Amino acid sequence: MTEKENTVKSRLHYGTNSLDLTIPTDIAKSKKINPGDVFRLIVKEEEGNLILQYERVYKTKA
Repeated sequence: MTEKENTVKSRLHYGTNSLDLTIPTDIAKSKKINPGDVFRLIVKEEEGNLILQYERVYKTKA
């Protein structure tokens, strides 16, 4: 598996206390990520670094 590195900024999700992370357009297109796809979030901490790992568990038909 190849790794791609991007920098994204967390943003307040309007009307809630949740935060959003944006998936860059080039990644969304190349990996065929569509609105409505569902991801599992795995939260880890390694050597003092926070790691957020997303795994797609449901792919919409778009």
